[in-house]
Amino acid sequence: MKDKSKQIWNLYKKNEKQLVIECFNILSEFYVHLGHKSEAEIVNALNKIFVEDLITRYSFMEIEEVRFAIHKGIKDNDPPLFVNVPTWNKFLRDYRKSEQYRRQSNAIEEYTIYKKRMEGFGKALKNREVKKIGK
Repeated sequence: MKDKSKQIWNLYKKNEKQLVIECFNILSEFYVHLGHKSEAEIVNALNKIFVEDLITRYSFMEIEEVRFAIHKGIKDNDPPLFVNVPTWNKFLRDYRKSEQYRRQSNAIEEYTIYKKRMEGFGKALKNREVKKIGK
């Protein structure tokens, strides 16, 4: 079961400014991954639409799930790709459909595996011994 405190609707309700910043960061990463040059006015205009889409269509998803879906969409689709409304909606829709199918068939969600792997990395790095080399 998902943690509702991390879902987009809850972030919007409690801290809309933080949600807008997170969405801006996701769009900026989107530009970087595609190798496109981003202009501040364009990113700000797209960010407003992106936040609205997330609130109205994908409010049940976690912000990290959105980031994961965008990254997965970039890797799974062939170029040319552009940062625009149809592209991110396709990525999020595809992710949502694949996850709903897995839930129906009781399969493990891809994002859950990714999340557990990242937590494992954090635990492994937290407990390691650091030795200084040299003087």
